[in-house]
Amino acid sequence: MFFVCHVLLIVSCPLMFAHPMPLSRIYTPPRLAYTEDLRTYLKTDKGSKLATFSGHEDRPVVGEDLRPMHDEARKIVDDACVSDVILLAPPGQIGLAAMMVANDDLQLLQQKQLQQPSNGEDGGEMQPKRPTAPKIDLLGYVASRFDDREDEDHNGLRSRINDVCDMLRALRQGKYGCGNHGIDMVKLKAVHKKLKKCRGGAESKSKKKKKKRKAKTDEDDATAAKKAKTG
Repeated sequence: MFFVCHVLLIVSCPLMFAHPMPLSRIYTPPRLAYTEDLRTYLKTDKGSKLATFSGHEDRPVVGEDLRPMHDEARKIVDDACVSDVILLAPPGQIGLAAMMVANDDLQLLQQKQLQQPSNGEDGGEMQPKRPTAPKIDLLGYVASRFDDREDEDHNGLRSRINDVCDMLRALRQGKYGCGNHGIDMVKLKAVHKKLKKCRGGAESKSKKKKKKRKAKTDEDDATAAKKAKTG
């Protein structure tokens, strides 16, 4: 333990605990795999029932309809990658939960926009119209794609994904050590100063040892030279 603490003191770079599975598995592959298969499945008769548009809009889902959810999910996963969530859930569950949270956020945003006055009314400025994001039952999509599984498996997955969704929502309050939100700069600067002192102390000790070794080497060389002259 003493050796580990000593190594941590002399290390001059930040340490980061990584998920046992590669971080690249958390980034685009899970989300892109979900969205590609989801886009195809929602075009089928069975899958079309899982997606609904606000404003009583009745039309099939096209590729760009999933773009807003994909972009928002990417931001959520970026937050998860600088938190402890990647140590608490596998990449596939994080990707699915991020899409669910992003879809819920987009639905709330669209509801607020519908309640606001229309563009240009009451002297307001014209706002750019964002693409309409459909409300998608993602857990229903998973259950449909794996309909050969037992109900117990689906219920367990549903409970687990809901827990991961709660963790991802909590990242916005800086919980689970998220480095993108809720950072106390005062505490961060204090920790940085302490680490700087520790590193400086370790470096000064190593420099003193090097000077002693060099002085001893020079002394030995001088003694050897004197002996050579007298001999």
